[in-house]
Amino acid sequence: MSRIRVVFGIGGLHGGGAERQMITVLQHLDRSLFQPFLYLVYRTGPLVREVPEDVPVVAFDERWQGARWPGVFMHGRRVADMKAYLAEVQADVCYDRTFLMTLIAAEAAQALNVPNVSTVVTEPGHAFPLLAGRFQNMKRRMLRRLYSNSTNVLANSNGAARAAEQFYGLTSDSIETIYNAIDLERIDRLSAVPVAHAWRVAESTRPVFRIVTAGRLTTQKGFDLLIDAVAEIQKERPAVELRLAILGEGVDRDNFQAKINHHDLQTQVVMPGFMENAVAWYHEADLLVLPSLFEGFPNVLMEAMSCGTSVLSSDCPFGPAELLEKGRWGQLCEVGSLMDLKRGMLRYIDQPGCAESMAEDAKRHVRETFGVSEIMSKLQRVLIEAADR
Repeated sequence: MSRIRVVFGIGGLHGGGAERQMITVLQHLDRSLFQPFLYLVYRTGPLVREVPEDVPVVAFDERWQGARWPGVFMHGRRVADMKAYLAEVQADVCYDRTFLMTLIAAEAAQALNVPNVSTVVTEPGHAFPLLAGRFQNMKRRMLRRLYSNSTNVLANSNGAARAAEQFYGLTSDSIETIYNAIDLERIDRLSAVPVAHAWRVAESTRPVFRIVTAGRLTTQKGFDLLIDAVAEIQKERPAVELRLAILGEGVDRDNFQAKINHHDLQTQVVMPGFMENAVAWYHEADLLVLPSLFEGFPNVLMEAMSCGTSVLSSDCPFGPAELLEKGRWGQLCEVGSLMDLKRGMLRYIDQPGCAESMAEDAKRHVRETFGVSEIMSKLQRVLIEAADR
């Protein structure tokens, strides 16, 4: 029996959760059943080098040799090029991740009658206005049509699935949930590597409480609030030295650095950039904090929990509360509230014994529930059924 030829599509391979999940899928897809191909809009991002060697990779930015027009005109060129690529490789299924890629990949696949599977990775009520750019009403109508005509639509959380149905005007229960997968072998391998940064190894005359967070350096991630919280707690708990590491890169780096300087926290709050081995930092931390304004189903929380690290997250409309089961596996705090964020952090600082017990329970739960083999079997079933149609 010939293998199912699947073209996977995503904009680029930067360090976000959607990109990490794409790499995990490509690494663990059953090669006896599937032949994977990867189509990018831009061949950019540190995760490009983690694409398995047997996966052919193409990028529109390299394939297109014509003039560069404004985005609305380039969209048509991207759809046309992906149609051409799907035909070139004789694709049996097209799979895309993120709504921006759905606009390209689903359009191309449906024009060729190639079965397509699209994945919703963020709650659109909050994410769409911030990420969609220009012509949002038109894009929203396009996505409603594309999702309605897709062979399958998936979401990485139940909350995101129901919210997307409402936002795009889709029929009830038309989106299936398949949670993000976590590669436990990778987690165990990376967490065993020591962190040599001063955040971890610098000596202190006081007990040290290490905090870590990770994501794109944008206001959506709430890092400015976290810096303020560290500054205020440090004044209230001078006997403890707080150290915060913010992992990632993004457009608001200078704004966050200015806030760090304003609080005179240059030696305690560090932004070392994108870390290929962020897991090691999670493992070395006493607490991972995710103060985002909105999330999908955050890999950062899953990876920290799988290391046995305590977690605190803002109670976004969807995602973290579902993963943490409303506080069973980690603390939740009110979105955008400095007071509640401080209160949550102080629970961990002042009650380390309780925090450790919850972290161990969370570690067991994540490893039993979101292992890569179980999640991949569900995704592969969807791909096989899509190809059969």
